[in-house]
Amino acid sequence: MNVKTLKINAFTDLLDSGNPAGVVLDSPVLNDDQMKYISKALVVSETAFVLNSDLADYKTRFFSPEVEVNLCGHATIATFFTMALQGKLRKKNTVTQETKAGILPVDIIYDEKGTLDRVMMTQKKPVYKDIHFDISKIANVLNISDDDIDDSLPKQIVSTGLYCLPLCIKSFDALKKINPDFDEIKKICSSLDVGSFHLFTFETIEEDSVYHARALAPLYGINEDPVTGTSNGALCSYLIKNKIVKDKHLKCEQGDIIGRSGRVYVEIDNDLVKVGGRARFVEEREIEV
Repeated sequence: MNVKTLKINAFTDLLDSGNPAGVVLDSPVLNDDQMKYISKALVVSETAFVLNSDLADYKTRFFSPEVEVNLCGHATIATFFTMALQGKLRKKNTVTQETKAGILPVDIIYDEKGTLDRVMMTQKKPVYKDIHFDISKIANVLNISDDDIDDSLPKQIVSTGLYCLPLCIKSFDALKKINPDFDEIKKICSSLDVGSFHLFTFETIEEDSVYHARALAPLYGINEDPVTGTSNGALCSYLIKNKIVKDKHLKCEQGDIIGRSGRVYVEIDNDLVKVGGRARFVEEREIEV
């Protein structure tokens, strides 16, 4: 069977930036191994498979080359931005998707001229867990010094759909020079029951950004995810919850360090977390499974 797939860059308008996601619209019946294979063949961190739902407008399943994940931000943005551009959403302002993280709204934002501007996905209510970890061990697997990590922030893991470990790096230069030991990071993620390290610094490229980030997710079969939706939603929630930042409408930078620059917009109202941006079509391809 040949499956029609799309590759879409999320959180960017450019062909060579952002985070590439696979998208399979009107997905045929596939087993888990076939879905993993498609993600691997597309060379993307996750692929979204859009199915019929009895509970929501659509059912979306997300597969990395290694595992199924409950929710994927950049693949959601890629999917619904593409569907809106193709006219499949009929100028709807909100649709719902059934995911393994629950039934979640997706807002389709148009400008005053009626042109598609961005897509904002609602994530799960943030969950925080206090943890303990050895800063020296973390620094060692990142190949930086202990002094490069800000140890004053609360030690927590956070989820708005997927758990990540926020780690504040004191400078952009330190963030840039990180040379991760992905095998060891995978072991630490497993021991802490998180999917990724979300590294960030308050030194940014653009003045109106809240931070610059890197996401390390070898547990999901992708060593470094260029631009992430769920992790940035979780991190912004963490920063607001712990009163580290006050603004609840935030722009996050990610991907520049590895040549895949993207910008993620996060809106938080109490425990309602929305994450979004734009997307760019890259290619259409048929994959035999």
